[in-house]
Amino acid sequence: MKKKIRNKTKTRKYVNKHERKKIKKHDKIKSFIKKAKNNIEITPDLKKKENIRKIIESEIKSGSIDIDTPVKNIMSTNLRVVEVGQNLREVIELLGEFEITGAPVKQGNRVVGVISDADIMKIMKAKGILDPVKDEVNLQELEKIKVESIMRRPPITINQNEKITDASDLMIKNDVNRLIVVDDNNKTVGIITREDVLKGLTTEFFIKSMKRGGGNIIDSSVDLVLSVIRNKGTINIKNLSKEVKMNIKDIEDLLKVLENRGLIEIEYPLIGYPKVKVKT
Repeated sequence: MKKKIRNKTKTRKYVNKHERKKIKKHDKIKSFIKKAKNNIEITPDLKKKENIRKIIESEIKSGSIDIDTPVKNIMSTNLRVVEVGQNLREVIELLGEFEITGAPVKQGNRVVGVISDADIMKIMKAKGILDPVKDEVNLQELEKIKVESIMRRPPITINQNEKITDASDLMIKNDVNRLIVVDDNNKTVGIITREDVLKGLTTEFFIKSMKRGGGNIIDSSVDLVLSVIRNKGTINIKNLSKEVKMNIKDIEDLLKVLENRGLIEIEYPLIGYPKVKVKT
């Protein structure tokens, strides 16, 4: 009798563990859908970033600033690759696990295409696999769709030594959000997204604007941020954003630039927001 009870307990534990794994996978898929929706929809923050890009492009066009950062400086080299024969459920779980929006597609040793969260969302809506109200997915139908049937091919590539402005032009020309980066032997060495390009342009724009001076609005923001940090001694990013009336994301981008230039130090505590102080 005791043996039976023990066996039942083991079975119950096994079922619970199995169910927990299923729930975890469902949560990953729901999380992926939520993030993919946010990436696709135009939010005020994205509009703001688009305005920054227009300012940068205007400065480049007028000759005020020459952006010469190479693609290799901002590309991602820790590639997560999928195979042409994999199904979309596997791809979603991969993108969700590593919090990325797309991946190169390989066939053998060659990169033959690219797949993104936007491609996946589009096919799910077209085939009625996604319930837009509950954000629930028909997993069985999702597993029937192979990567090769929806990936973008051929992949648009760029040499790692090209400028990030060239990457931006190539993305706009081909209406894509990511490029495969290759070396001089045409070997895949990384991937670059539109977000990477925008961050790279913004960073260099900040740096060169600060060097240029002349009462530029960005100089004013930098002076204000540095002044607040000096007065406070040490301040966390959340409080700093309130003091200078900038959102946290913009503050983070600006602080990274200032840190790279050796003007400030950023500390990352185990709990809470990062703290910043002027470098002495």
